[in-house]
Amino acid sequence: MTSTGKTEMQKAMVRLNALAARYRQARTLIVEDSAEARGMLRGFMREAGSEKIDLASSGQEAIECMKRHKYDIVLCDYNLGKGKDGQQVLEEARLSKYLSYNTVFMMITAETTLELVMGALEYQPDNYLSKPFTRNDLTRRLDRALSIKLEYKAIESAFEREDYEKTLELCHQKLAEGGGSHFRALRVRGESLLALKRFKEAKDLYSAVLEEREVAWAKIGLGRVLYRLKAFDEAAEIFNKLIDEQPNVVESYDWLAKIQIALGEARVAQDTLEAAVNRSPKAILRQVELARVAMLNRSFLVAEKAYRKAIMLAVDSCYHSPDHYLQYVRSLLVKIDGAGSKLETEAFKEAQLFLARVRKEFPNQPVVEVKVNLLEALVTHGHLQFEISKRFIARGEMRLKEFSIGPQIALADEYVGTLAQVGMFDEAEAFVHELQKSADKPDLANRLRKQIVDGKVRVQSDALNTEAMALLERGQIMEAQGKFQQAARAEGASPNLLLNAARACLDLAEREDLNQLQWREECQTYLTRLSGLDCRDHRHEQYAELQGRLATL
Repeated sequence: MTSTGKTEMQKAMVRLNALAARYRQARTLIVEDSAEARGMLRGFMREAGSEKIDLASSGQEAIECMKRHKYDIVLCDYNLGKGKDGQQVLEEARLSKYLSYNTVFMMITAETTLELVMGALEYQPDNYLSKPFTRNDLTRRLDRALSIKLEYKAIESAFEREDYEKTLELCHQKLAEGGGSHFRALRVRGESLLALKRFKEAKDLYSAVLEEREVAWAKIGLGRVLYRLKAFDEAAEIFNKLIDEQPNVVESYDWLAKIQIALGEARVAQDTLEAAVNRSPKAILRQVELARVAMLNRSFLVAEKAYRKAIMLAVDSCYHSPDHYLQYVRSLLVKIDGAGSKLETEAFKEAQLFLARVRKEFPNQPVVEVKVNLLEALVTHGHLQFEISKRFIARGEMRLKEFSIGPQIALADEYVGTLAQVGMFDEAEAFVHELQKSADKPDLANRLRKQIVDGKVRVQSDALNTEAMALLERGQIMEAQGKFQQAARAEGASPNLLLNAARACLDLAEREDLNQLQWREECQTYLTRLSGLDCRDHRHEQYAELQGRLATL
């Protein structure tokens, strides 16, 4: 046997001894709702040499264990019965930093659906083991994961401390040693350079990796660098290509959507995020981002669906938030238009139900209480319950006045916006005046006053719309159309108003005793202004019907 052979054998023995010692020293947590499966896993771990083993029968119990102890190994079943599932355990443990970079987290599951598998993998457990499995299956994967953790312990500990300069130094040493796979060191080096905003070096590193081998993490890294350097077109090209090649690398969609928003393409970004949630629907934060972008695009049904999904997913999650409930209700407001239709009545009841849930699930939070009261005011005002709306405004105002100036500033846009939407302009002006005396915030004051001006225009437009509809009911179509014309001059004229105006124009255009061309052209003007109406908007069917009527003339 050569000296080189002996050296390699000695290295292998050192690694095996270190691994055996790691098992003996490791503290292990087994998370499994089945007592039989917990016992089996504990037996496997004891055979592997692990002595300190804790057991948890639920996701919440697992979190409590991780609060008390730092674990080296966590074996967690995906399906844990009622409460948190394995994905939610992992995401909360990561968010709350109950797991160190040196912890091996292995997800164990019998689930095979793409939705659940993608959900489990999104938060990147160190390994993923499908049931049924043998002791050898488990230990083989654990051996590999633990060996990597041992080899990179110093590097990942430095990265965890956010000592990125030290991390770079240790990565350099590791790469200089050679032997084995060097990609892990390169990956951590790239993340450290990004954290230090050394984008040119990071770009060179990822480019060099991709010349050697086309790996997804390096493509994502290069795309992130180009995004930071505002090279949006180049970055988009990378992510588009990666999505074509590896559509299950869902992080690519998130970055592509960021780029599209930076390019002013919010509608395209919405499509990208919809594709991502269709592929991996259990990612709460992505659902929330989709909903946020959809609200910007006035795609209210998409926002409604995404917020509702986020609320459902987050019930047992660390991302359980009152904001998701409040934004969900905001997405319903477009349907609460006082029409008295079945759709409006159902939306009103749904909004009330979820506002009640916020009060129940997030009690004793003054800021949340103010927001709920303001939103209740908008919901009841839209449902034509004007006196009830004013009472909710008064409750919100009373709590708001109890706050110091900081929270008042934080809530100013929401408060003034609500007052403007319900037509309480004097009260809104008075609040802005008092705020200016307490805080020198000219930009804020200007923004709030613009909300008031826009509110006055909108209220006047809505009043004219109401007058016009009353005239229509009395058969005074020409007089009604004059009111619609006045109302439609407002830049923010509502889709409901434009639909009413277009319908009245068509009624006039279909009369042979009038100038049909004039009314057809005016109708086309209104429909053109509605061309951006989302195809899934509840009013789109009316829009399509009017277009069809116009086309037949």
